[in-house]
Amino acid sequence: MSSLKFLGGCREVGRSAVLLDTGSEKMLFDYGLKLNGPGAEESVSKPGRVDLKIDGVLMTHCHLDHSGLVPRLYNEGFDESTYSTATSFDLAKTLWQDSIKIAQMEGREQEFLKSDIKSTIRNHRRVTFGQTFPVGNSDVSVYDAGHVPGSCSFFVDTGKETVLYTGDINTIDTRLMKGANPKYPDVDVLIIESTYADIDHSSRKELEKNFAKSVKERLAKDGVVIVPSFAIGRSQEMLLVLQEHGIDAQVYLDGMAVEATKKILRYPEFLRYPDELKRAYHDAKTPSDDQERKEALKGPSVIVTTAGMLGGGPFAYYIEQIYDEENCSILMTGYQVEGTAGRKLLDTGIYKPDGIDLDVQCHYELFDFSAHVGRKELFEYIEKVNPNKVIAMHGEEVDGFVGDLKESGYDAEAPENGDTVTI
Repeated sequence: MSSLKFLGGCREVGRSAVLLDTGSEKMLFDYGLKLNGPGAEESVSKPGRVDLKIDGVLMTHCHLDHSGLVPRLYNEGFDESTYSTATSFDLAKTLWQDSIKIAQMEGREQEFLKSDIKSTIRNHRRVTFGQTFPVGNSDVSVYDAGHVPGSCSFFVDTGKETVLYTGDINTIDTRLMKGANPKYPDVDVLIIESTYADIDHSSRKELEKNFAKSVKERLAKDGVVIVPSFAIGRSQEMLLVLQEHGIDAQVYLDGMAVEATKKILRYPEFLRYPDELKRAYHDAKTPSDDQERKEALKGPSVIVTTAGMLGGGPFAYYIEQIYDEENCSILMTGYQVEGTAGRKLLDTGIYKPDGIDLDVQCHYELFDFSAHVGRKELFEYIEKVNPNKVIAMHGEEVDGFVGDLKESGYDAEAPENGDTVTI
């Protein structure tokens, strides 16, 4: 009889890690970390320790809450394969290297070394959508998750039961990605993310329209629009949205998003409109120092820059220049986690990370260009998959979600971190 041990990512967003033990082999779905907000006692929360006698790591995508501690496994002696798509791994390498740099800058303990990243690279096995490969006696199949370029869901057939681990999923088409198509073989156990289990997203078309309207309003006042975005996925989508809606101003792309865009363009097969992204990136200017950032601020202009939750990257430079300019705007493009600089700005009007303390007078607004399914799409996805059992994780509002699933006739549960579920 197989079991699932939940090492992290339960009743929270962050540090996803689930160990599948089939009795003959063990597989680890993701091994991520949780980046806590400024002022937290610990800047990083980690999942539970894993028995290193595992037969493989199945990494769904590059975001640090899913991939961030994979090199740590090799630091501790793991020497088997990590499986992911080429895009996910290429982007994860960038994030891992940046993690080391940030730890050194902040004077905190590094979770792994550059040599551990090299070990991870050496043991990487590239997989792609539609592929099936063996891990021990089990067969693992790879499906497009629609979340960010290269993101996947893993379907495991143990010979006794089948398990589908979604990772982060999106079933709605965006400018950047085609949505996931939930067509799988029969699923016994579905392990599903539930980030937005209590929220329905607004229409993508309307969201883009309102975003473009807000951008144009500030540009008409000769202002500067700062668009803080996640480096991977969101920044590229924003370039495409700005291009599609005919924004008549110079667009700049700054921070880690520049390198991420270059890497994403290496794998056009994972994109919905690769040629359009290539053109949008070519038309954007990429400042490399504060002098060039100063030029970008002369406006009217739009600056797409990291960080998505306002906690770092070039955004800190830009906001210090425009925070009291009424003709300028900060348009956030993704979820702002509790305790982050972005959430505090939305709640209080104050921008206060790392010694900066600004009473923000310029216009600021949130447009939630989420790359996760909303509540309605979650239920539609589960209905199409029609599993025998649903396990909800990667979300904070899981009790109500699981309760509604049970009322609909599903065998559903939301484990705690550290729980083991027999399947």
